[in-house]
Amino acid sequence: MLILFVLLGLVVGAFINQLGSDLPARRSLTRPHCPYCGTERPVWQWVSVPAYLVNRALCTSCGARIRLRNPLAEIGLSVAYGYLWIAWGPSIQLALYLVYTAILALVLITDIERRLILNVVMYPAIAFAFIASFFTPNLPWTYALAGGAIGFGFFFLAAVVGTALFGCGALGGGDVKLAAFVGLITGFPLVIEALILTLIMGAAISALLLLTRIRSLRDPIPYGPFLVAGAIVTLLWGYPIAEWFLY
Repeated sequence: MLILFVLLGLVVGAFINQLGSDLPARRSLTRPHCPYCGTERPVWQWVSVPAYLVNRALCTSCGARIRLRNPLAEIGLSVAYGYLWIAWGPSIQLALYLVYTAILALVLITDIERRLILNVVMYPAIAFAFIASFFTPNLPWTYALAGGAIGFGFFFLAAVVGTALFGCGALGGGDVKLAAFVGLITGFPLVIEALILTLIMGAAISALLLLTRIRSLRDPIPYGPFLVAGAIVTLLWGYPIAEWFLY
């Protein structure tokens, strides 16, 4: 079963990669194709990890290399799905976390590459998370709704203040919707931990990028990846971290 879930992660990763390319371009879901010449990839290249392993990760038409993002996403989801199976086994929690992980991976791709957190992703994700809260063990729907409200409210206020201080683009509506989604899936009180982790990681990475001059104060830094990281850490190890911090 562990091997099956690792392979499932590979396949889901390939699907998320294609969504990450098609959705920002406002295309209907297409077959995997070369982004440079548009040639459809053969079936054996739809999942990029095997193609990389045999050193055939090149477009069969123009010779362009498959982007490194593709195998990284596939490997990341394989590891995540394998870990989720080990941690939760056959359960409702496992099924929900598999979906949440795929959604967060898609958000990570589009925000890093395009600085976009798409409504076509977030609205269905928020609706799914709310409905799922009625079936989530150990998370009453009222606690999930409270978490969503806290996440939304905190980032909405941050977006308003950021826009007033730094102008448009400091924090976007996509970040606010993502925070609401994170709040729904973590619930109250863990949403507070997720937000604190997001702020700590965001401040640390931003400071590092500024100190190394990889980014300047004028350069935008996508905040979605920090929210995704905070959500994943909280979902997997939220209560142990809280107990360690408090006691």
